[in-house]
Amino acid sequence: MKFNHNRLKAERIARGFTVQEMGEVIGVSKGTYSKKENGKLPIHVDEFSLITSKFGMKHEDISIFFTLNVAKTETFEEVYG
Repeated sequence: MKFNHNRLKAERIARGFTVQEMGEVIGVSKGTYSKKENGKLPIHVDEFSLITSKFGMKHEDISIFFTLNVAKTETFEEVYG
């Protein structure tokens, strides 16, 4: 699985939160949060939990931030025969 940083940014913007506000939520500076949101620094599980709580998301809805990576050489037939 791969974390979708673009989705994180889109959700923040859609909910009307600034980078500064989100940095305060997880206890980091605006610049550090920006780097995390853009994939330049890792987002730790505890930070992600705080972010999704701020967004008002239920645990079962957080899958929108993840994509399943499948090798380009795999096809439906190869996987499911």
